[in-house]
Amino acid sequence: MNLPWITPADRLSALPPYVFARLDELKARARQQGLDLIDLGMGNPDGATPRPVVEAAMAALQDPAHHGYPPFEGTASFRKAITAWYFRRYGVSLDPDGEALPLLGSKEGLAHLAIAYINPGDLVLVPSPSYPAHFRGPLIAGGEIYPLVLKPENDWLIDLSAIPDEVARRAKNALLQLPQQPHRRHRSARIF
Repeated sequence: MNLPWITPADRLSALPPYVFARLDELKARARQQGLDLIDLGMGNPDGATPRPVVEAAMAALQDPAHHGYPPFEGTASFRKAITAWYFRRYGVSLDPDGEALPLLGSKEGLAHLAIAYINPGDLVLVPSPSYPAHFRGPLIAGGEIYPLVLKPENDWLIDLSAIPDEVARRAKNALLQLPQQPHRRHRSARIF
Protein backbone atom coordinates (compact mmCIF):
# COMPACT_ATOMS: atom_id res chain seq x y z
CA MET A 1 0.00 0.00 0.00
CA ASN A 2 1.51 3.32 -1.06
CA LEU A 3 0.00 6.29 0.78
CA PRO A 4 1.85 9.45 -0.27
CA TRP A 5 0.86 11.37 2.88
CA ILE A 6 2.32 8.64 5.15
CA THR A 7 6.04 8.44 4.59
CA PRO A 8 8.73 6.69 6.62
CA ALA A 9 10.82 8.79 8.99
CA ASP A 10 13.93 10.33 7.42
CA ARG A 11 16.17 8.37 9.82
CA LEU A 12 15.23 5.14 8.02
CA SER A 13 17.08 6.35 4.93
CA ALA A 14 20.36 5.81 6.84
CA LEU A 15 19.70 2.07 7.00
CA PRO A 16 21.37 -0.17 4.44
CA PRO A 17 19.21 -2.85 2.80
CA TYR A 18 18.39 -5.64 5.24
CA VAL A 19 20.63 -8.52 4.25
CA PHE A 20 18.14 -11.23 5.25
CA ALA A 21 15.37 -9.65 3.14
CA ARG A 22 17.72 -9.69 0.15
CA LEU A 23 18.62 -13.32 0.87
CA ASP A 24 14.90 -14.18 0.99
CA GLU A 25 14.51 -12.68 -2.49
CA LEU A 26 17.47 -14.66 -3.82
CA LYS A 27 16.21 -17.90 -2.23
CA ALA A 28 12.73 -17.41 -3.69
CA ARG A 29 14.22 -16.84 -7.14
CA ALA A 30 16.41 -19.94 -6.84
CA ARG A 31 13.46 -22.08 -5.73
CA GLN A 32 11.39 -20.79 -8.67
CA GLN A 33 14.17 -22.13 -10.88
CA GLY A 34 13.79 -25.53 -9.23
CA LEU A 35 16.90 -25.44 -7.05
CA ASP A 36 16.84 -27.37 -3.78
CA LEU A 37 18.40 -25.17 -1.09
CA ILE A 38 19.77 -25.72 2.38
CA ASP A 39 18.80 -22.51 4.13
CA LEU A 40 21.41 -21.29 6.61
CA GLY A 41 20.13 -17.71 6.54
CA MET A 42 18.48 -16.91 9.87
CA GLY A 43 19.04 -20.10 11.79
CA ASN A 44 15.42 -21.17 11.52
CA PRO A 45 14.94 -24.91 11.88
CA ASP A 46 14.05 -26.68 8.67
CA GLY A 47 12.36 -29.62 10.37
CA ALA A 48 9.44 -30.20 12.68
CA THR A 49 9.69 -29.19 16.32
CA PRO A 50 10.44 -32.33 18.40
CA ARG A 51 7.26 -33.90 19.77
CA PRO A 52 8.27 -33.59 23.47
CA VAL A 53 8.74 -29.84 22.99
CA VAL A 54 5.31 -29.51 21.36
CA GLU A 55 3.68 -31.54 24.13
CA ALA A 56 5.38 -29.47 26.87
CA ALA A 57 4.26 -26.24 25.16
CA MET A 58 0.68 -27.54 24.87
CA ALA A 59 0.64 -28.51 28.55
CA ALA A 60 2.00 -25.08 29.55
CA LEU A 61 -0.65 -23.33 27.45
CA GLN A 62 -3.39 -25.26 29.23
CA ASP A 63 -2.13 -24.20 32.69
CA PRO A 64 -4.04 -21.07 33.84
CA ALA A 65 -0.95 -19.93 35.77
CA HIS A 66 0.60 -19.12 32.39
CA HIS A 67 -2.31 -17.00 31.18
CA GLY A 68 -1.72 -13.25 31.24
CA TYR A 69 1.35 -11.10 30.93
CA PRO A 70 4.56 -11.73 32.90
CA PRO A 71 6.11 -8.96 34.99
CA PHE A 72 7.99 -6.30 33.01
CA GLU A 73 11.38 -7.65 34.11
CA GLY A 74 10.32 -11.29 33.60
CA THR A 75 9.73 -13.80 36.36
CA ALA A 76 12.46 -14.36 38.93
CA SER A 77 12.61 -18.06 38.06
CA PHE A 78 13.13 -17.26 34.37
CA ARG A 79 15.89 -14.73 35.10
CA LYS A 80 17.58 -17.30 37.35
CA ALA A 81 17.33 -19.90 34.57
CA ILE A 82 18.96 -17.42 32.15
CA THR A 83 21.90 -16.73 34.47
CA ALA A 84 22.31 -20.43 35.32
CA TRP A 85 22.48 -21.28 31.60
CA TYR A 86 24.98 -18.46 31.02
CA PHE A 87 27.19 -19.81 33.80
CA ARG A 88 27.02 -23.37 32.44
CA ARG A 89 27.74 -22.20 28.90
CA TYR A 90 30.37 -19.50 29.47
CA GLY A 91 31.50 -19.86 33.10
CA VAL A 92 30.35 -16.31 33.89
CA SER A 93 28.33 -15.45 36.99
CA LEU A 94 25.57 -12.90 36.49
CA ASP A 95 23.08 -11.36 38.91
CA PRO A 96 19.57 -12.47 37.86
CA ASP A 97 18.08 -9.32 39.42
CA GLY A 98 20.32 -6.81 37.65
CA GLU A 99 22.06 -8.49 34.73
CA ALA A 100 19.35 -10.58 33.07
CA LEU A 101 16.44 -9.10 31.14
CA PRO A 102 14.08 -11.22 29.07
CA LEU A 103 13.49 -9.70 25.64
CA LEU A 104 11.21 -10.22 22.68
CA GLY A 105 14.30 -11.29 20.81
CA SER A 106 17.89 -10.25 20.31
CA LYS A 107 17.15 -7.92 17.40
CA GLU A 108 14.43 -6.05 19.28
CA GLY A 109 16.57 -5.93 22.41
CA LEU A 110 19.55 -4.43 20.60
CA ALA A 111 17.36 -1.89 18.80
CA HIS A 112 15.65 -0.82 22.02
CA LEU A 113 18.97 -0.67 23.84
CA ALA A 114 20.29 1.72 21.18
CA ILE A 115 17.16 3.87 21.36
CA ALA A 116 17.58 4.06 25.14
CA TYR A 117 21.30 4.96 25.14
CA ILE A 118 22.29 6.46 21.77
CA ASN A 119 21.62 10.08 20.86
CA PRO A 120 21.85 11.51 17.35
CA GLY A 121 25.52 11.92 16.46
CA ASP A 122 26.84 9.52 19.13
CA LEU A 123 29.58 7.23 17.85
CA VAL A 124 29.15 3.48 18.34
CA LEU A 125 31.90 0.92 17.76
CA VAL A 126 30.47 -2.13 15.98
CA PRO A 127 32.25 -5.32 14.88
CA SER A 128 32.28 -5.98 11.15
CA PRO A 129 31.05 -8.43 10.11
CA SER A 130 28.26 -8.51 12.64
CA TYR A 131 24.61 -9.34 12.89
CA PRO A 132 22.51 -6.60 11.21
CA ALA A 133 20.87 -5.57 14.50
CA HIS A 134 24.26 -4.52 15.88
CA PHE A 135 24.41 -1.55 13.50
CA ARG A 136 20.76 -1.03 12.56
CA GLY A 137 19.67 -0.15 16.12
CA PRO A 138 22.29 2.60 16.55
CA LEU A 139 21.53 3.93 13.06
CA ILE A 140 17.80 4.12 13.82
CA ALA A 141 18.67 6.01 17.02
CA GLY A 142 20.65 8.52 14.92
CA GLY A 143 24.07 7.26 15.93
CA GLU A 144 27.13 6.98 13.74
CA ILE A 145 28.89 3.65 13.25
CA TYR A 146 32.63 3.02 13.39
CA PRO A 147 33.27 -0.52 12.11
CA LEU A 148 35.74 -2.68 14.01
CA VAL A 149 36.92 -4.89 11.17
CA LEU A 150 37.43 -8.49 12.29
CA LYS A 151 40.28 -10.24 10.52
CA PRO A 152 41.36 -13.87 10.29
CA GLU A 153 44.92 -12.98 11.31
CA ASN A 154 43.48 -11.72 14.63
CA ASP A 155 41.45 -14.91 15.08
CA TRP A 156 38.34 -12.81 14.26
CA LEU A 157 38.74 -10.89 17.52
CA ILE A 158 38.60 -7.12 17.93
CA ASP A 159 42.00 -5.45 17.76
CA LEU A 160 41.59 -2.67 20.33
CA SER A 161 45.00 -1.21 19.43
CA ALA A 162 43.73 -0.54 15.88
CA ILE A 163 41.08 1.90 17.08
CA PRO A 164 42.33 5.45 16.48
CA ASP A 165 42.65 7.49 19.70
CA GLU A 166 40.23 10.17 18.49
CA VAL A 167 37.63 7.49 17.68
CA ALA A 168 38.08 5.82 21.07
CA ARG A 169 37.67 9.16 22.86
CA ARG A 170 34.54 10.03 20.90
CA ALA A 171 32.86 6.62 21.11
CA LYS A 172 29.90 6.45 23.45
CA ASN A 173 29.27 2.71 23.20
CA ALA A 174 30.82 -0.43 21.80
CA LEU A 175 28.83 -3.48 20.84
CA LEU A 176 30.76 -6.66 21.46
CA GLN A 177 29.66 -10.00 20.11
CA LEU A 178 31.29 -12.89 21.83
CA PRO A 179 32.04 -15.60 21.25
CA GLN A 180 33.19 -14.64 17.78
CA GLN A 181 33.62 -18.29 16.90
CA PRO A 182 31.07 -20.83 18.10
CA HIS A 183 33.68 -23.53 18.78
CA ARG A 184 35.54 -21.36 21.30
CA ARG A 185 34.39 -20.21 24.69
CA HIS A 186 35.07 -16.65 25.76
CA ARG A 187 34.22 -14.59 28.77
CA SER A 188 31.04 -12.58 28.61
CA ALA A 189 30.81 -9.38 26.63
CA ARG A 190 28.89 -6.45 27.96
CA ILE A 191 27.93 -3.21 26.34
CA PHE A 192 29.78 -0.36 27.99
